[in-house]
Amino acid sequence: MNKIIEVIKACRSKWLSMLDQLTVDQLNAIPPGFNNNLAWQLGHVIVSQQILCYRLAGQKFVINEDLIDRYKNGSRPESYINKEEISLLKDSMLSTIDQLEMDLKNGLFVNYTPYTISTYAGFTLSNLNDALVFIVSHDALHYGCSISLKKLV
Repeated sequence: MNKIIEVIKACRSKWLSMLDQLTVDQLNAIPPGFNNNLAWQLGHVIVSQQILCYRLAGQKFVINEDLIDRYKNGSRPESYINKEEISLLKDSMLSTIDQLEMDLKNGLFVNYTPYTISTYAGFTLSNLNDALVFIVSHDALHYGCSISLKKLV
């Protein structure tokens, strides 16, 4: 489990370094052919992790619930994402994983509701370990999208 958390943190740290070079306007830009932007990508991976780890285990989110609808699967940016929210998202990229790591050590996740994900049709997450393995893949997928988006903004 420790290696999975390390990989998630490494990916997110590299991602944040890449985004630190960009302005708020660049983070909000939606290039032709895309449905979202770099800021949304950050919010989406944070919210996805919260849903897959906390909601499906019957636990409270560690982020503001207002973020859930704005960044959940199937959403897209509906308005300009301001500097304050982008700062919050950047801070949450690693702090949510640090909290997850503590909650894992404290045995918070006893129950888990199996969930079939849409990213890989027919693939079901049966427990928290499955969710963490998926998060590695999901984060990497969106990091790759972010690399493409960065080249276009």
